[in-house]
Amino acid sequence: MDFALLFQAVISLIFVIGLVFLVFWLMKFCESKGLNNPFLKKMNISNRLSIVESKRIDARNCLVLARCDDEEYLLLIGNGQNLVLKSGKGAKK
Repeated sequence: MDFALLFQAVISLIFVIGLVFLVFWLMKFCESKGLNNPFLKKMNISNRLSIVESKRIDARNCLVLARCDDEEYLLLIGNGQNLVLKSGKGAKK
């Protein structure tokens, strides 16, 4: 086997892996800087539901503050039942 071909294959593999990492880093950089990229906006549309905070009350029960669009819900999640304690308008991100 020719060592020049093996060396060329290894260098090509390193180059392609470097390009993949560069593209991922560039996408992360654009997302963190908040640039107005339509592709990145489409990726964030599906994030309508989020958990703002959660607190453990005891071994069985937990309070969860959840946000969907601009509504916030305080949920009591327990072993046998789940309750919505309060709902209302929340602050937008």
